[in-house]
Amino acid sequence: MIVNRYIQRNIHLGTASALLLLVSLALFFTFVQEIDNLGKGGYGIRQLLEYLALSVPSNVVAFLPLAVLLGSMLSLGSLASNSELIAMQASGITLQRMLGAVLQAALLLALVSFLLSDWVVPDSEANARKIKNLSRQQTSALDTRQGLWLKDESKVVHVAELLPNGYARDIEIYHLDEQGGLKTMIKAETAQPLGGGWELHRVKQTSMSKGQASSQQFERLVYPGNLSHELLQVLMVEPRQMSSRNLFAYIRFLDENRLDAEVERLIFWQKMFVPVTIVIMCLLAFPFVLGSQRQSNTGQRLLIGILLGLSFVAVDRILTQVGIRIGANAFAVALMPNLLFFALAVYLLAGKSVQGAGGSLFSRLLRR
Repeated sequence: MIVNRYIQRNIHLGTASALLLLVSLALFFTFVQEIDNLGKGGYGIRQLLEYLALSVPSNVVAFLPLAVLLGSMLSLGSLASNSELIAMQASGITLQRMLGAVLQAALLLALVSFLLSDWVVPDSEANARKIKNLSRQQTSALDTRQGLWLKDESKVVHVAELLPNGYARDIEIYHLDEQGGLKTMIKAETAQPLGGGWELHRVKQTSMSKGQASSQQFERLVYPGNLSHELLQVLMVEPRQMSSRNLFAYIRFLDENRLDAEVERLIFWQKMFVPVTIVIMCLLAFPFVLGSQRQSNTGQRLLIGILLGLSFVAVDRILTQVGIRIGANAFAVALMPNLLFFALAVYLLAGKSVQGAGGSLFSRLLRR
């Protein structure tokens, strides 16, 4: 039990160190890139620092698989270089038990990644985007916890939820007269973009005339409007920044309206498989610290880890593009990179086990 905690602590510390370095580099390059935007509108140094701080959770989630691979390889490699792994084996601790400790450490990191991705990143990214974009331009938009308020000429538009690609849910449109009185009110369940406005679905329109209200209902109604496409792009949420629950609801919304949801479905499964990727990265690091690799120095391990991480990213991107082009099943496309690297990890572990077994047999033959 003590050995398990010792291995897990080393992996967690190694991952934290690698993650700190990777996130710091990402924030530094973002800072350099954002310097050119200082002074635009109300975007000052305070807004820039707030934007960087709110970007930390998304960077942590993005770099965590690579940090786990590098951190596990370096921390376990350090144990191997100091002959600690050999000492553990000599005391009767099997490779299977050490591998179990590695997997336990990976599962905790995978849980942290999922919680951050689903509960922290959506809000932090939304707030970071608002600070950056709304402070840089003069807009007639107000983003509150109760939804988004837009001024569109003589109309005030309230959107409870602005979805990717300009789609929206629970829309209210208030048409005002010259004195600011209410002329008509439109409520719609959903809307999809149409030029500068929306095509509203399942609509209730209430008109005010001489203090009297009359209502009409429509299955579809076109709201021409004059909404700024750039403003909507600034305020809308990207699928990768949504929680898995909201992304699933958005996919269902697209399916119900007979819209193409293949890209969003692929993003959903990729988000679901990130914890699996973290476990595989940790598992993949283990064979590289066994056998002759324990003599490798830190630079060699770091190079191997970076190459493996880049290989995973390249394979993932290639399979994603190919899958989208041929219309492959989103679940299979998202699973395939993980499956390939899991097979590589199993192959390397099996090879080390065979080498270990062969070495033991060879030693017994020599003693005879």
